[in-house]
Amino acid sequence: MTLLVILLWVGLVGWVGLFLWIVRNASGYPMVSAGMELNPRQRPRVSILIPARNEAGILTVTLPKILAQDYADYEVNLVDDASTDDTRALAEEFSRRAAGRLRVIRVNELPTGWVGKTHALHQGFQAATGEWVLATDADIVFHPKALVAGLWLAEREQADLVSIYAFLDCVTFWEKALLPGFGLLLSAIFPVWKINDPRSSVALASGGYILMRRSVWASLGGYEAIRSEMIDDLNTARLVKHSGHRIYVAATRDLLRTRMYSSFRGIWEGLRKNAFAAHRYSVPKMTLTAGAYLVCNLLPLLCMFFYGWRWSTSGAGLIAAERTALALSLAQYAVSAGMHFPLMVYLRVNPAYALLSPLAATLYAAICLDSMCRTLFGRGVSWKRREYGKPTAAPQG
Repeated sequence: MTLLVILLWVGLVGWVGLFLWIVRNASGYPMVSAGMELNPRQRPRVSILIPARNEAGILTVTLPKILAQDYADYEVNLVDDASTDDTRALAEEFSRRAAGRLRVIRVNELPTGWVGKTHALHQGFQAATGEWVLATDADIVFHPKALVAGLWLAEREQADLVSIYAFLDCVTFWEKALLPGFGLLLSAIFPVWKINDPRSSVALASGGYILMRRSVWASLGGYEAIRSEMIDDLNTARLVKHSGHRIYVAATRDLLRTRMYSSFRGIWEGLRKNAFAAHRYSVPKMTLTAGAYLVCNLLPLLCMFFYGWRWSTSGAGLIAAERTALALSLAQYAVSAGMHFPLMVYLRVNPAYALLSPLAATLYAAICLDSMCRTLFGRGVSWKRREYGKPTAAPQG
């Protein structure tokens, strides 16, 4: 019983510390919107890179928006990454109507040592003619001012890489229950104020919008330098910033929107593919992370239900240690839900979903362990009907 109380005290202290850290990170969070005066003095040519593998369904929505940017000098390089659906035919139909704006590049095979998305971006980058390149995803819905917003930020901040975090549309139960908590986790690990601070080594970018000066990215080796990385956006940002270049990130509610996953299976597969890689394929780090999730989420939840049930059914009541365990469990739950509440409001999700935060964290712990076990003992993690194992020489860091 003493050990349980100690673990619950440690968990509560951790939750309170995390809550204060999140509040610190949210202060002065940089935002950019279509309603702002977005008028960069210089308007260089931009090449937009879209890797697309079996994306015919979503491209009917997103591609017309990308081709309707309120900006004169840009091209779109869409790379059909060995799709088995109508992605190529759809893209070529748009290309015929785009008056030379859209180039469709076909990839038939994935070379050894490459991750599919990174290789597709590499092909698009090789064909780029712009002074700047904008790497995006096929599921990002662009506002007409989305492109000019990135150039405006790059000019204002004198940055060589700008990333804008798309607004996340959550539709189904599982999207609302799981994805906001994952976003909160990222904001805790990668505080925006540290990303934007040239003196800090913290770096991150959102794969849905990475605007880079082409000469800088080429000088760093381009996508060949990260060809085996599962998490292309994180490693792109790291490479650029750690090479001494300025990066800057901001969020938006109207310039970019995306629905990352549409099902529980999609969420599981999408988060699983990055979980072990994000921990640099370290078994101790992955195990510690999953254990921390369980101790700080599943343990208090079980205690809350168990001791709450005993309190309501036992005529003798609870002993002092049990009452302490129940109180600590309730406190952890309250802090966790309170921390998630503002994010639910921001994402226009029913705030009641904040009450499911322990469930989300417990499932993410299971995803982490699944990612590690599949990589070490199975056929590897899967994405877009491809399977990826641990790289032969995992990057250190």
